[in-house]
Amino acid sequence: MREHALPVHTAVALSLLVALPVDARDDSAVRGEAFAREHCARCHALGRRGASPMREAPPFRTLAGRFPVDDLADVLTEGVDRRHPAMPDFRLGPAEASDLTAYLKALRR
Repeated sequence: MREHALPVHTAVALSLLVALPVDARDDSAVRGEAFAREHCARCHALGRRGASPMREAPPFRTLAGRFPVDDLADVLTEGVDRRHPAMPDFRLGPAEASDLTAYLKALRR
């Protein structure tokens, strides 16, 4: 009985990996989500459901429908002007912008 334990555990682990959402396996999207949780979650809803803590701040899941996500990385690196008084002006580095847009794309799936 013991000789089958490793293959069974391996099969279970592999099936769990395959069952995970694509974005859970995308390192860039994972980094983007971590960035968003640290810098954006105070105002924006980050998940696939729920309202934003700040009513004026759109949920991240809607941003991909409002903006071409592939162009958004350029906008983020050039700098985003505040859209309302509580939103900070900010500019991301290319890697951060790429990660954040990967996370936004993952929310569309």
